[in-house]
Amino acid sequence: MAIRKRTTKSLARRHDLDYFKKGSDIRLWQWRLALVALIAAIIWLGASAFRSSQAFSSGPISNAHAVFGQKCEVCHIPVVSGMGWLPVVGNRRHVPDSACLSCHVNTGPHHTDLAKITEPCSSCHIEHIGAMHLAATPNKGCTECHANLEVSHGTPSIATHIDSFTKGHPDFRPLRLASAELRTSAFGLKFDHSVHLKKGLLGPVVDGAPQGKVTLQCASCHRVEDARGRDAAHSGLMAPVKFDTDCRSCHTLNFDKSVAEQAPHTTALAALQFLRTGVSAAHPGDDGAMKRAEAVLFREKCSLCHTVSGAESLPRVTNIALETPVVTPTKQPERWFSSAIFSHTVHGSVQCSECHANALTSTSGKDLLLPDIKTCQRCHDGQSRPQGPVLQSGHAESGCFLCHEYHETRPHPVAVAQGSEPPSPAFRLDELLPRH
Repeated sequence: MAIRKRTTKSLARRHDLDYFKKGSDIRLWQWRLALVALIAAIIWLGASAFRSSQAFSSGPISNAHAVFGQKCEVCHIPVVSGMGWLPVVGNRRHVPDSACLSCHVNTGPHHTDLAKITEPCSSCHIEHIGAMHLAATPNKGCTECHANLEVSHGTPSIATHIDSFTKGHPDFRPLRLASAELRTSAFGLKFDHSVHLKKGLLGPVVDGAPQGKVTLQCASCHRVEDARGRDAAHSGLMAPVKFDTDCRSCHTLNFDKSVAEQAPHTTALAALQFLRTGVSAAHPGDDGAMKRAEAVLFREKCSLCHTVSGAESLPRVTNIALETPVVTPTKQPERWFSSAIFSHTVHGSVQCSECHANALTSTSGKDLLLPDIKTCQRCHDGQSRPQGPVLQSGHAESGCFLCHEYHETRPHPVAVAQGSEPPSPAFRLDELLPRH
């Protein structure tokens, strides 16, 4: 039998080289189905865009902007006016600062006279990553400058290498700069925390009679002030201690058993006038009773907390203005962290003594009982991240946004000094520092 020879030419003739030029039912239906799918996708996208922009959204928006719903054009300003419904042409990918400032009109800058770089709003406030707190900005937005801080002119007055709260952050400014001499000259108040925290103190006095023994707690005098009129970031401040509401029930200003009313805790002149009117009515013409009452009020009761001069020789002359003792004014600060945010309400689960441990042994009113940074770092240890997984107890968030505001909305001290802004009732740290 003869062997059949196969050559490449003979094999090539078996393939139809015009196969793709010829039509077939299978290929026809493939094209038809692809066209139908494309048309359906276009119709679906068009219907979705007409109804809402959710189909083109990068993700859910934050709680603060939830009021806008599906109105993407509020922030993503259309390139062509009125074309917000049209993808690509209608919406900008990045939100311009003008869109933010149209609502946030009172948002102040951040050291515009010193900062070298001003970042756009969207670089720190990142949207479409969940229904989170938009102010919970990542540390990167701060450390890009503060890890190696440079200013446009002059010399920085703050730390220049801060990488995080646990790395490079200096101790709190009041603890670093308010010296004992400055506190002594500024406060002018005698106070002993350790005595007030002892057990079995004499309780409130009603009608001249003590009502039994009590054991005071920190919350007996220190209470969080009413948060009405404040935003969430500025609530939780401690209310200033006031004599009439916090001290008078135990430390009465009675000066004579025959006078039921207590002297006012206002000025020395008002207290002396009140005393003389009451004693004159109860003991007409009795100079001895007058002198005893003045000694009780000024030498015993007022001098318990205040430095009083001129009370040792009362009464002297008939001119009451010359006889009035001089009470050294107190200047207890209402707020120490004048440039930072702190909320006692958020820390409600923590015992006062865990942060203010020195209060248990403090014997002087000029003691500064603020916790140092190491106390805060025990919980705020840098292990937790904004929007990150929930960690075990003891690892609190440590982001810069917790304590610091980027936008400067409060009046500058220079503007206050020049009278262009009303003075703040808060006691500023610069009032304790020497002026150069």
